[in-house]
Amino acid sequence: MAGWTEREVAADTLGALRIQVAGSDPGLAARLSSPSTLVIVNDTLLPHSLRPDDHLLAPRDEVAFGPPVSGG
Repeated sequence: MAGWTEREVAADTLGALRIQVAGSDPGLAARLSSPSTLVIVNDTLLPHSLRPDDHLLAPRDEVAFGPPVSGG
């Protein structure tokens, strides 16, 4: 959806990262803010309770956003 698979961004919070990554694309901004979008930081899936916009990020953290997944 973003048009790229990897990008280096300087952001100190999860909210700042979302803003920078989404840029001026309202569709991408909505997807990144959706509670159903997976957020993975340093290979650890963040539960919804640990995903506030003020969640602090370290300079070398690796953050990935993934599509919602369903299972049976």
